[in-house]
Amino acid sequence: MKYLHRALLSAVVCVVFPGCSQIAGLQKTQEVTDPVTQRPIPVLQAYDDSELAPAPDEQSPYPQQFSRSTLLDLLTAEVAGQRGQVDMLLQNYLKVARETRDIGVIRRALNAAQYIKDDAAMTEMTLLWTEVEPENVDAHQLAAFQLIKQKQYPEALSHMEQVLELEGPTTFDRLAVHAKNLTDEEKKELLNLYKKILERHPENGELMYGYAVLQEINGMEEAALTSTDPLLKTSPDNPAVIALRARLLKSVKGVDVSLAYLKKQYAKHPDEVQVGALYARTQIEAHNFDAAQSIYKELMNRFPNTPHLKLSYALVSLENQHTQEARKHLEDLVKQGQHLNEAHFYLARIADQEDRVEDAIQHYQNVTRGGHYFNALARSAYLLIRSGRQSEAEAAFTEARESLPSQASQLWELQINLMLELDDLDAALKLSDQAVEEYPEDLQLLYARAMLKDRMGLLEGMEDDLRHIIALDPDNAVALNALGYTLADRTDRTQEAYNLINKALELDPGNPAILDSMGWVLFRLGKSGEAVGFLQEAYSKFPDPEVASHLGEVLWSLGKQDDAKNIWREALNTKPDHRLLNETLKRLNVDL
Repeated sequence: MKYLHRALLSAVVCVVFPGCSQIAGLQKTQEVTDPVTQRPIPVLQAYDDSELAPAPDEQSPYPQQFSRSTLLDLLTAEVAGQRGQVDMLLQNYLKVARETRDIGVIRRALNAAQYIKDDAAMTEMTLLWTEVEPENVDAHQLAAFQLIKQKQYPEALSHMEQVLELEGPTTFDRLAVHAKNLTDEEKKELLNLYKKILERHPENGELMYGYAVLQEINGMEEAALTSTDPLLKTSPDNPAVIALRARLLKSVKGVDVSLAYLKKQYAKHPDEVQVGALYARTQIEAHNFDAAQSIYKELMNRFPNTPHLKLSYALVSLENQHTQEARKHLEDLVKQGQHLNEAHFYLARIADQEDRVEDAIQHYQNVTRGGHYFNALARSAYLLIRSGRQSEAEAAFTEARESLPSQASQLWELQINLMLELDDLDAALKLSDQAVEEYPEDLQLLYARAMLKDRMGLLEGMEDDLRHIIALDPDNAVALNALGYTLADRTDRTQEAYNLINKALELDPGNPAILDSMGWVLFRLGKSGEAVGFLQEAYSKFPDPEVASHLGEVLWSLGKQDDAKNIWREALNTKPDHRLLNETLKRLNVDL
């Protein structure tokens, strides 16, 4: 005899999938009308315990029986799911799962929660699953995963340890690797938890590896290097362990020691792509580009069907100025349809350097996404404009904004900056106006237009844009500082400028640009003695010619001409054509 809850679930399934057969012997059905579709729906009538009790020799692992109201909740859930109302389906299944703790219902609720990406419901049902089936490895694995996503690390590790004790597969190694994105406090907490679990399970390789990785992430490289010693005994051929050891050797003993270790491992494991690729990348970090190219060539010949090796070989060939070799392999990647965006971008760079403008434009325009997309779009537009094809460049930006609406404001900025690079300030301002009209509360676009107006001498317009930013974001230190500095440098509204800069400094006390502004406004207020400390701190953090110009002038005003000249000479050595610095020297009649 079948159990009651199985029969009821069968009835639910048959509503969703018409034509399936009911379980023989249990069908006392009646028809009710669906209030929405007005179609008849078969449901089971209530049975008494004597009719549906297990046979004398049956022992049910699910002794509870579903009530009529529970069946109605399940039926409502499935009908809602059939109509696409997954939220309602989930809520009803959650309710029944809490009431009945039935495994079938719990799993159905989990499926629905996963489908609509409801993490809170998934976590609740997973934890309920571990309570109902405490020895189920899958339940503890899923619970650990859900708790990790919510950064509940002690609880997650507790479930991972349960998996360990149940002799199931754990993820101690992967959790540790992903910890690099956590806060410093979370990293320390996770390290301490791993230490405690490792003390209870000292022979577990995943734990040992994860603990060493966490030591590395917490800045404990020497301790982590020591922690890899037992790993090398238990897992000497594991590529992940080899990579970890190589990284730690580089941090603790230097790149040459790491390279020596990797050379041995590469010779020992010539068929491990990960080891060979790491050896080549470390050669690049040591600026041994010829050696890196040789290693990548060996790997590429050994693994001809691995496109990323071909790409790496092409790029290091390009670095070694073996342009024809690089081009050959990049073109192969294009023919194979592999790494297309990277291949087209570097083929465009080659054509660009060789003044093959049309080829360069074509390759740049074939970069459709990825990390090189913005650079490719900007460069292709630049080449189009220089070729007298401005309308094509404008059309390319318009098309990009239409295809990437979430990045439209950044694309406006890119186009504006291109006009600035071409020194077409009027066109840049026109584009800025269009962009701000489309995105009137975009702080980046407003700030970009403000700086453009500053460059064009449109002080009133610049102030309007910066005031708009401050109205939208009163604690925007960048805008407060920019407006304060402009007022201090170009107007007699010095006290107003001081108030703005002082607020910016309170918000971001270590920012060298704001320290420079504070020093300059104090100088303009006649407080050179107070000003010099701010400017010296700014220059020590950011030895820029503009800061040098301000610091030198304040020192000059204090009678410290030799100190001022030394600062100015130092700045001129780095940027002899700096406009403000040269104007300052000319205004003060200083001959260096």
